[in-house]
Formats: sequence, C-alpha cells, structure tokens
Amino acid sequence: MDVDSIVFGLLFLALALVLPGVGIQRWASLAVDPSLVLPLGATQAAAAYWMSLWVGRPWLFPVLLTLPSAGLLRRGRLRAAAAPPRAMLAPALALVALLGVTQYAGNRPASDGSFLLDPMGDQPLHAGLAWELTLPYPPQVPGLAGVPLIYHYGSDLVRAAALRWARLQPYDALNRFEPTLWALGLMLVLSSLAIRLGGSPLAAALVPWTILATDFSFVAAMLGNVIWWSDIFRGNLLISLAFTNPVVPALMIALGALVALSRFEAGEGRAWLALAAAQAAAVPLFKVFLGAQLVLALGVSALASAARSRGSTSGPTSRSWIPPLVLVLAGLPGVLLLVAGPGGERVEVTAAPLRMVRDSLENLHLEGLGPGRVVAAAVPWLVISLGLRSAGLLRAGRALLGGSGAASAAATLALSGWPLGLLLHAAARDVEGRELPTATIYFVEQSGAVLWVFAVMAVADWCGRRRRPALALAGAALLAFPSTIEFAVRKAKVGPDAVPAAYVHAIEAVKKDGRPGDVVLQRPAGRYPPLPVVLTGRRVVYERFTPYLTQFAPAAELRRRHEALFRFFSTRDKDEALAIARSLGARYLCLYGPDRIRFEGSGVLTPLHEEDEARSYRFEEPHPSLPESHGEDASGTIR
Repeated sequence: MDVDSIVFGLLFLALALVLPGVGIQRWASLAVDPSLVLPLGATQAAAAYWMSLWVGRPWLFPVLLTLPSAGLLRRGRLRAAAAPPRAMLAPALALVALLGVTQYAGNRPASDGSFLLDPMGDQPLHAGLAWELTLPYPPQVPGLAGVPLIYHYGSDLVRAAALRWARLQPYDALNRFEPTLWALGLMLVLSSLAIRLGGSPLAAALVPWTILATDFSFVAAMLGNVIWWSDIFRGNLLISLAFTNPVVPALMIALGALVALSRFEAGEGRAWLALAAAQAAAVPLFKVFLGAQLVLALGVSALASAARSRGSTSGPTSRSWIPPLVLVLAGLPGVLLLVAGPGGERVEVTAAPLRMVRDSLENLHLEGLGPGRVVAAAVPWLVISLGLRSAGLLRAGRALLGGSGAASAAATLALSGWPLGLLLHAAARDVEGRELPTATIYFVEQSGAVLWVFAVMAVADWCGRRRRPALALAGAALLAFPSTIEFAVRKAKVGPDAVPAAYVHAIEAVKKDGRPGDVVLQRPAGRYPPLPVVLTGRRVVYERFTPYLTQFAPAAELRRRHEALFRFFSTRDKDEALAIARSLGARYLCLYGPDRIRFEGSGVLTPLHEEDEARSYRFEEPHPSLPESHGEDASGTIR
C-alpha cells in the first residue's frame, strides 16, 4: 500500500464516512454520539453509491454525501464517547498488532512483479465485487459473466466507492484499510452499548477487547493435531474480523441501531428513532444473516415490551413496543428481498439438531460419532463454545425479560445464536452436489460478539467488589486469549501463494488494451482466483476457485459454462472456437503456464503479451454482444 493509497484512503474516510456520519446527527439537532459516526457514515455511503449506480449518474455520489456533511455547519456539541479515549488505545494497538502479523502483508504486488496472494479467506469474491460495482448497474456475479448478482453487498458498495473516487485498490481495502476501520468502529459501538445497558466505566473500557477474545477452544490443543482452534466451536468473531467478512461492519451498524434506539427510549429526541430505523434497514444489505437475527431480536423485544405493558392504559409504558416494531418494519424488507431471491432459494434450510456439534467433533478428528455420542458431547461443546461469555447469560436473561426495548433486543441477539445454530442447518451444494459448510455458524458468531457485552458487564461488576481486580482480569485474559494467540502465530507462518509475474503481466496487457467489463476466456483452474476479475475488473465466464458459485447460479448452468470452455480449449476447428467465443461474449484470451489452444490462432488472435509462463490475446472479430463498460484512462482510474 503506497503513500498515495494511504492519503487517498484517509481522505475517503474523512469525506465519505466521518463527515456525513457527524453531519447526519447535527442535521437532526442531536448532540453527536461519536460511536455512531462510522455506522451512519457507512450506511449513508453505501446508499449514496448504490443510488448513483442505479440511476447511472456517478456524480450523484459526492452530491449525496455533501448534503449530510453540510450538517456540520449547524451548531452542536460532541457527546462524550462511551469509553475514555485512552481506554481505547490499548485494544486498538492490539488489533493493529494482530492484523499486522495476519493480514497487512497479504494480497499485494511484490517487487519482482508477482502478486502475493493470501491463500485464506474469501477476499477474492469481494475484490471482484468491488470492481463489478464500478460498472453499469446491475452488477454481475464475479466469475460468472452475464449472471445478475443478488447479494448482501453493502460493504462492497463502500469499497467500490473508494475504488472509483479514491483509487483505493480492492485488495488494499480488504487487507489493510477495512479490517482496521470496521474493527475500530465496532469497538466504539460495543463500548457505547455497554454504557447504554447500564455497564460501568470499567466495562466500557474492557469491552473493546472482546472482538479479539475467543472461547475455551484451546482445550482442543489437548487432542493433538488440531489447528485453527478459534474456528472449531463457531462462536468467535476473530477469523471473520481478520479476513474482512462483512459480518463485522454489519454488527457495527446493527449495534449502532440499538444504541440509537436506546437514546430514543431515554427521551433524548425523536430523531434517534429515525436513525435507528435507517441502520436497521441497512443491516441485511451488509449481512443478511445478521439482518434476519436482528429482526427476530427486535420482534422478541416488541413482544416482551407489549407483555410488560399489559394492564397499563396510558403513558409511554403502554406504547413501549412501538419503537422496536418500527425497526422490525425497517429491516424486514431487506431480509425478505435477499432470502426470497435466487440465492436464498438455492440454500437448503433444514432442521438438524446438534449438527454443529457433530461438525466440531469431526474437525477434532474424533471417530465413532453415533447419535448417542453426539448428544453426550452437546453440553461440553456448549460450555467450550460459550467460554467466558457464560458469565453474561444471567444478565442477558434479565435484560431480555425486564429491560428496555434496546436492552431486550441486545439480549435476544446475544442468546438466540446458539439455539438457532444447534437446531438449524443452512447450506448450498457445490457443482458436484457436495454440501458446502453451513451458514448457521454466523448466528452463533453474531450472538457471541453481543454476549461478550453482558459477560464483561458481569465481570466488571464482580471486579468492582474485589480488592485486587487486576488478578481477576488477568485470569480472565488467560482464559479468553489462548486461541487468539494460536491464530495469530499460525497465520503468521502461512506464506503467500505467489502468482507468477508473467501472469500479472498478461493481465495488465489486457487491462491496457481494453475496458473494464470485457470478458476474458481462460481455463477455469482452481489454484488461483480469476485474475482478470480480482486484479483488473474484467469478467470471466466460469471459475472453479470459488466453491459456492452455486448460490448465484444453478449447477446446470455452471456445468454448461464448463463444457463450453472445454470445447473451446479442445477444438481444432477455428470456426467452432470463434463461434464459442462469440456466444460467450469474449474479447480476450489468457493462457497460463502449460495452457494451450489446439486451433490455429493466426489471423484470429492478436498477441498482447507473450512469455513462456503466460500469454494474452485479443480476438480480432468484433462481438456486438459485449456488455457496456466504462472508459478507463491511462492510469487505470475508472471514469
């Protein structure tokens, strides 16, 4: 990440996220809550950029950001942050240290021209999405040219805006900029939520550490050759945080909605309810699993409030169920849109009691997993998965039954993930019919992040009654961070998978010759992600690096594309090859390593770059079916 990228990235942060996040609150005549600046800024930036894409007017994005930013001209005061600034310093430094050894060095160009690919995480999909969201609306599935994308891509919209307007490359955003930014934003919101739920200043100072904390999975080390401890029992945010999964900004926005709801319930102004509803509406568009769980939590909160107010005929108590219901109505459309779409239809949701327990036991290489053994393991599994968070169960239960609407919703979020994860199984199947990993792990992960708030509040209260709280906190740290350390040490040892410089040169030649959105033919190999997609914003017909493409298109369509590419690369008939290329809308061809074509390419293919390890060509015959693309200037900046 060069100096220009850092400068432009910080300018984008200030102009597109921070200033609108502050200005929105001042337009509403509210004293600014610093913890809500990034949640509101991210919501506004994603909405503004989507609107500019939808109407096909790129200039609309800065205009829609300038309007809320103008709220800074109104008089107002900053509300004190939930945690003292110096209390945020240590967890922020720990976060940077963790990302420094796990993420910052990955997915970047090397001095010899190669590209140092991080072999872990699903950043390739989101890098492709960032490029795709700079092209005319609607976006297409990265790796499946021509297939419309219906997906929760709120964070990808923000990333695409940074690419278009700040020239921040997708992998720079995914590996260096965003994991730091969204984690810091989540730390602030968690701290603010702890205060809103009645936590002490000590709790507010401790809770930012919890995004790095893990469960009791370190006991898995006793079983021998077990790796990635923090991923075995499903309740930890750590890996999603490190690999920039959109669950992190989605949690930031969801909890921001609860903080705003709490301020409304405290009588601090009606505008807080509107800001809470705006954030609740955005959550499913950032992470649909969290959007569904938030709607459930708010619905439970509304019912609990209605039950508490039964018998009350006047006053605000009798109407306390209305604000959570408003947020339900705000968030529900986004959930229904994504769940009822093609992607949701291809995910099978079934009742599968304790399937998650069985999966964990299999990951521990245990054998003879009959039903009786799985049932016997359920309680130990739950104890390990909850870890130190079990200290917050009673407090969360009391908040669910007797707290405010925001407290009841937060408690439901904290408690609902394990029942949902242990009872349900939701997974798609790959092109060969093999079942992919279940998505219900997100319910447990999301609940785990919120349950930490209640646990820290309980631990802080306990420490407040002791003469030597430092010893208790040290003991808690010894229980909460061993698996974190294992992840950091092990990931630091995972070297990059270097994409040869010749491959990069071939792709760059295509980029220089063509336009974003051009379709490139290449073999659908599985070692690397589709390089034209992730590095330059070009499209490919089909790729086998991403196993969950069946969530976006039927398996029959993926097989059809694979067969078409097989015919192209195996035919000796030039006319047949051109007919296939024409039918796929292809304009370029890339060959890597031993890849070869069998037909005679002279007069049909114009060489753009040729090395022993990689070659790229342009098809000479025009293809009117090519999708529209933006122009690109000589520096590669999309106009």
